[in-house]
Amino acid sequence: MVYVMILREHAGSRNRWSIPLSPARHPKHSSLTPVLSTLASDLGIVLVITVVIIGVYLLDTVTPLGEPVWLLYCIPLILSYWSSRYYAIPTVCIVTLLFLVGGLLVSPQGLAVNLAVVNRFTFFLVFICIAIFLWLKRRGQIRRRDLD
Repeated sequence: MVYVMILREHAGSRNRWSIPLSPARHPKHSSLTPVLSTLASDLGIVLVITVVIIGVYLLDTVTPLGEPVWLLYCIPLILSYWSSRYYAIPTVCIVTLLFLVGGLLVSPQGLAVNLAVVNRFTFFLVFICIAIFLWLKRRGQIRRRDLD
């Protein structure tokens, strides 16, 4: 049986209470713990980002121009925020932008090409702004973590 110790401060004195946790509620005994810890690792994040980028690209290539499928490219960028690697966000941004341009070139005709280019270019600029914002925020977190 696993016990959790709870310290309670009351009027300057400390009381200790032990509360048993059932094995099903203890994180070491869960059958999903290895899967979740693998997905939360850098390798897991890289694999999920890769699968999402390729999936969005495949969806982008089969939908006609003018459909805003390219908005889904934000998902891997946001997922890269949780990577512990410093250059994960700019790397995902560059790779995603290449897939974004490739999706524009390969997608079947739907909307006029000049309107599709304007839509993609606008998203291109917004995507870069989002990446810069996330990277600066992540860089600040890494610096604070390194100072501790």
